[in-house]
Amino acid sequence: MRKVILTIVAAVFAGFAGAQEKVTVGNKLLDNWYFGINGGWEHQLGDPYMNSDRNGGILGFELGKQATPVLGISFQALTGINTTSSVNAFDEFQFIVNGKVNFSNLLFGAKEEPRLFEVEGLMGVGGGREFFAASQRKDNNFFLYKGGLSFNFNLGKEKQWTLSMRPALVTKLGDGDPRNTSFELMAGLVYHFKNSNGKRYPSVMMAYSQADVDKLNEEINDMRRRVEGLEKEVDTTKKKNKDLVSALNECNKAAEAAKENNIDMSMEPVVSFRQGKALVDAQQLSNIENIANYMKKYPEIKLDIKGYASPEGNAKFNQKLSERRANTVKEILVNRYDIEADRITATGMGVGDKFSKPEMNRAIIATFIK
Repeated sequence: MRKVILTIVAAVFAGFAGAQEKVTVGNKLLDNWYFGINGGWEHQLGDPYMNSDRNGGILGFELGKQATPVLGISFQALTGINTTSSVNAFDEFQFIVNGKVNFSNLLFGAKEEPRLFEVEGLMGVGGGREFFAASQRKDNNFFLYKGGLSFNFNLGKEKQWTLSMRPALVTKLGDGDPRNTSFELMAGLVYHFKNSNGKRYPSVMMAYSQADVDKLNEEINDMRRRVEGLEKEVDTTKKKNKDLVSALNECNKAAEAAKENNIDMSMEPVVSFRQGKALVDAQQLSNIENIANYMKKYPEIKLDIKGYASPEGNAKFNQKLSERRANTVKEILVNRYDIEADRITATGMGVGDKFSKPEMNRAIIATFIK
């Protein structure tokens, strides 16, 4: 008995020491409770008990909580079935508090869910009362302690049920007997209640070391630096776009300033494009419509469209892109505004240098011709 108790105590301390790699989560006060019924046989050991008429069956129930995947506690009530001349229906009652250590999780590590088969050690203390016939002796109150093992089979997809086999040694210290040790063998069926996280057992997760935390913090800081760099690039691009819009607005104002009754041949409308694109944005359609209205007002004039590209990319690509931009504007004037195609020429000029900033040369420049 002493060896069993020392083994369990040592296992408890080892469990705390080995709990650095994994931690239990979702273990609230009302989580990880279970209820079980158990029964078996109790046989008293040593003279004069080997052939005692008090050897017999025992029944009871158990209510417990699994505090961690390694440690648990339960409250157990047992009664011995009457095999003596006692007038009571039962030979005795026992009330026990058990501490439990899951050796499988302690030695091999807790898994995400319980194993199919696990071994627990248990150590219990409690008390009880034995009943005797009046002609035999007085009833006996006793204090007890027990130590043993529990071989558990966890059943079902959710591990809702556990079938166990529990051998144990029980020592009673009572009024009539200085020492009374018995061997107890019980089988039990346990039902595990559902937890707040939907599971029926303690959940475990990996615990990060300080080195892991430092590494994650460094990765987070690196991502923050990247974000700051991207934000600076966005600000720079916004400024460039603002300058481009300002330049385009100046061109539009110059076109609007032309006198209606005079043909201003110096006017050169501009239509801008996005980088690498030949599609006309919606905000640029007003420039094309102004060109169309001017040509309708003065049917005798013609239009020369020259397309340009910024220096990004190779020369062959930029030449094709400038041609596509010039032809796109011509097609819009012909198809949408019914301008005669023979009044318009469209030419691609490749990389342009009409404006001071390279990105402003992603455009076509329209020139009116008499």
